[in-house]
Amino acid sequence: MKRLLLIILGYCIISCSPSALTETELKQYILEPSNNLMQEETINDVNVRVTYRPTDLLVSQELTNATDTAHISSLRAKYNKYYYFVLSLSKNQREAIQASTMPQAQFSELLQTISFRMGAYVNMTTNARDTIPLADYVYNRTFGMGSSNDLLLVFNKEQAKSANWLQINLAEFGLGVGRQALRFNRKELDEVPEIDFTKSIH
Repeated sequence: MKRLLLIILGYCIISCSPSALTETELKQYILEPSNNLMQEETINDVNVRVTYRPTDLLVSQELTNATDTAHISSLRAKYNKYYYFVLSLSKNQREAIQASTMPQAQFSELLQTISFRMGAYVNMTTNARDTIPLADYVYNRTFGMGSSNDLLLVFNKEQAKSANWLQINLAEFGLGVGRQALRFNRKELDEVPEIDFTKSIH
């Protein structure tokens, strides 16, 4: 019996997520395939990737003093009301939408769509058949210099609190990738470790 308990304890130590990481470690944790925080599909040479972006990475962008615990708590409260994901679109390790690879009219139309109209093409659904619209999104324009076109997608967390899984749905919007559905386990999202800001360098 004692041996069995030791085996179980050892398994928990190995398999359970750490409670706090440095910022660099958290970024590595997100990209580790076994943590299921990044989903992707490739269609017609276009890679569609959705990556979870936890609250503390947004906190880190605004934080100027890693020892100011009150400010950290305030920022966490500000961002923790939402789920954040980064939608990345790439082709041959470059931006999928760029003027040099498509007719000017198509490029202009796609640029207008991803800049201002993605609310009509992206939503979230759950196992309870709830549909959660985009609360907001931000397109990070890099003028053809990036490895992908990246959009930060924002969804209301309260609307998904009873779900087992969350699915990001992308409708065809002119890039030729069709309809894509990328699913995440809500528990795995909620159990992502926080950043220990005292160990993180800004």
